Amino acid sequence: MRQWRLALAAIAVAAMVVASTAAATAQAPRVKVREAHTGTIFMAPVFIAEAAGYFAEEGIDLELTEVESGALGIAALISGQVEVFDADPFQAVELRRQGKQILFIYNLTKRVTLDMVMHPEVARTKGISRTTPLAQRLAALRGLKLGITRPGAATDVYLRYYLKRAGIDPDRDVQIISVGGGGALLAALRTRQIDAFHLSAPTPNVAEQDGYGVFIIKGSAGDVPELDGIIYTGIAVHNVYANRNPEVLRRWVRAVGKGYRLMRSDPTTAANHLRKQVARDPAFLARILPELTPALSEDGRMSEAIMRKTLDFLFEIGQITTKPAAAEGILWTNRYLGR
Repeated sequence: MRQWRLALAAIAVAAMVVASTAAATAQAPRVKVREAHTGTIFMAPVFIAEAAGYFAEEGIDLELTEVESGALGIAALISGQVEVFDADPFQAVELRRQGKQILFIYNLTKRVTLDMVMHPEVARTKGISRTTPLAQRLAALRGLKLGITRPGAATDVYLRYYLKRAGIDPDRDVQIISVGGGGALLAALRTRQIDAFHLSAPTPNVAEQDGYGVFIIKGSAGDVPELDGIIYTGIAVHNVYANRNPEVLRRWVRAVGKGYRLMRSDPTTAANHLRKQVARDPAFLARILPELTPALSEDGRMSEAIMRKTLDFLFEIGQITTKPAAAEGILWTNRYLGR
């Protein structure tokens, strides 16, 4: 009986906490939040939360806008056109060097999620597939026409890392072609204007499904070990906005948490919600969501150790020339994530 009473008391306390949180949210003023994104499925927890009404439940009217590259998104964030963007750490470091500061409030990914697809005829000519040792796959990029979104974007940065790792001069031994967003990259591969590109899901999956792309590298599955366990993309806000709107950010995080949990518990329903931002067949989305989920952060949490590893890697490849301190409060914070 005593155990039952304790259990009932615990349930009552939990119910009071939930009711108190719901009441506080209901009383809070509704707020509009503008968020830019690059259209990739690592944004699934956000997309699902918006379509499922979780942001509305938190009193947030979320306005989502797709941009073609991280460079455009970061420009929109700094100029105040949007309040939130999924940014790359090297962008944050460069902005800090310029006297501007953005702050990561939520880690979306646990590794670099770029997946490379190559035209099947090129892959056959090169004699490679995803089962070929990674060093050979990278070496096979020599002499090819490789598509990126824009110079300086993540597609450019990590492609150059792959090439240099294989002893390939990015400016002499290949053609790096700035194509644009996912739709443009697909069209360029299909019409053989480029031989390969890499981007996060779902764009490479579309090329594979439609028969003009084969996977050569799946970063989302950990094909490149040194790109695992680093911050690839995090949700960033301007530090001034963060300081002025802490409760809005806590509400944003709660909504995204609900979206992530739905994605894990019910991929079919999550895929139907995902269609609002990713105009693909629900069966296609339901198939690739479980493949991507292991690459996503469960709770958005960051740490000094993870940030240090990220900064060390970016410094070693020459993407950043200075390393800010990795401690919380400089480039990142967990203070909006709750307990």
